[in-house]
Amino acid sequence: MSVRQRQEVEALLRLGARLGGRLSEVFPAHTDHDPPGPRGCGASLKGQLDLFAHSRTVILLNDLIDSLLEHNTARVRERLQLLRAEAPGHPALDALGTLCEALEQWPAATTGAGDTAKVVEWLDSEVAQAAASALGTSAPPFMRSLWRALAVSVASQPYDPAHPQSHCAHCHLRAGDAPAALTAVATIHGRDLDPFVLQWVTLARHRTSGWHASRAPLFTLALTAPQHLPAVLTALADPSLHGAWERFWLDCAWLDPLDTTAGAWFPAWYLIEHPALRFDEPVAAADPDASPARAFQATRLLLALEPSGYGAALISARAELRRIDARLFEHYMSRRES
Repeated sequence: MSVRQRQEVEALLRLGARLGGRLSEVFPAHTDHDPPGPRGCGASLKGQLDLFAHSRTVILLNDLIDSLLEHNTARVRERLQLLRAEAPGHPALDALGTLCEALEQWPAATTGAGDTAKVVEWLDSEVAQAAASALGTSAPPFMRSLWRALAVSVASQPYDPAHPQSHCAHCHLRAGDAPAALTAVATIHGRDLDPFVLQWVTLARHRTSGWHASRAPLFTLALTAPQHLPAVLTALADPSLHGAWERFWLDCAWLDPLDTTAGAWFPAWYLIEHPALRFDEPVAAADPDASPARAFQATRLLLALEPSGYGAALISARAELRRIDARLFEHYMSRRES
């Protein structure tokens, strides 16, 4: 094998590694129905000839991907034009065209939250799909770079509850910069119970300081907007919390899994299971008189009274939890009797 042939093979292998071994999506596999090679050569030799025939396309693809990752817009456009001329039917052309368009427009200039929301939607759908298709394992760092640039671009825009994902805190989280997200959230005033703000604080704190720092905002979210709880728990990707969420549904079998508000009972259940848990800041609720919020506060009082032993105050607190929800009270007693 000549030096040039070796370089061509290495280029092909490098492209395959980038695409996670999905070269069949770049170069369709040959079948038994393909015509025989030159002068009756076998399939093996024909495959080698096909491999080297594709070498220029492979080199262009590698160069194009390198240019995308380097944000070299001019070179991306140049290499994309060459690839279109070299392989006009290439399956990655549409995706690469979308990425080129995104790079040329980035950071997107927006005049307000509504405009930014449209850009975020485009980035989260078309651009993300194109990156996953064309860049393989290089897609996540490429997407994070776009989110980072967008976060900086919209940093001066105030929070708009009608378009929450347009705020730079959301963009910083998508870029993987939790400290910057916390800094951005700190500029949002009067929105302590906003479900999106609570989600951002929970995720950013968990990524920077762990579960102990994110408990209060997560429980406040559960008591305020429990319909958002499953998505946040998924985003946290914390095995211990995932296990707790599953046990919650097993222990509280009387709750309806289809009821999107049922997760509001999670904080009270979690306290029963972890009586030593303490909070460094308040846990709030949009409706303090709602049964899940009252059960949470009653459970906190019970846990504070238990070290003092069995007495009138503890008896009264237990009676209050029973009045709020008899089934949760039975679960609480089962843990105290075991």
